[in-house]
Amino acid sequence: MTEPLVLWKNEGETPLACIDRARREGKIAEGVKATYAGRLDPMASGVLLVLVGDAVHEKEAFLKLDKDYVVEVLLGVSTDTGDILGKVVVAKEFAGGDIAQAVGSCVGEFVEEYPKYSSKTVDGKPLFQYANEGEEVPVPQHTITISSIDLVDTQTMGKQELVDTILSRVTKIEGDFRQQDIVEKWSEVGRVSEIETFTLLTIRVTCGSGAYMRVLAEKIGRLLDVPALAYSIVRTLVGDFHI
Repeated sequence: MTEPLVLWKNEGETPLACIDRARREGKIAEGVKATYAGRLDPMASGVLLVLVGDAVHEKEAFLKLDKDYVVEVLLGVSTDTGDILGKVVVAKEFAGGDIAQAVGSCVGEFVEEYPKYSSKTVDGKPLFQYANEGEEVPVPQHTITISSIDLVDTQTMGKQELVDTILSRVTKIEGDFRQQDIVEKWSEVGRVSEIETFTLLTIRVTCGSGAYMRVLAEKIGRLLDVPALAYSIVRTLVGDFHI
């Protein structure tokens, strides 16, 4: 395989915005084709492999590489996207449970649905467009592999600190991602939620291609009988490539 350009995508950027930044910084020549191998959500940061020139035709080989992530899982609240860049659906206090067992239960091979807010296409149209338009369509499934998960840390965060931090992060996002509605929903949590303290887990994940950390976070929550989402996602490794 051709050596890719290894970039660090910032939180708030789309992968295309990251490539545009690399062009401005002189890392990719103007007029030269470039594509990324392995998408990262706007709220995720980390290693982004960019194929330049004729290497764009090798994309499929790079997509198959394993990935490593560090993920913060927020227990006690869920959104329609599975991360903080979504409308709050429900908040419920975490009553306790065997966190280590729940995390360990997520290791293995599983058949899962794609997130409704994802770029997976159905009849040539991304799922997120159907979701934004309120149109229900059959959501495709795929097989994913989680090779390992390590529980790194467990901590708590006060409600107001949590909401203030999320609002600060969401309002920095460029592009149209329903920010106004999302800010209103998170602000409502700050005003009316009776939950004063939220639990935040830090996990380190090694997985195969196609595994969504948002889906993993929600799954951990279901095993603990509490709504959950991916509070932060950092991709640290793609194959052997890292920053």
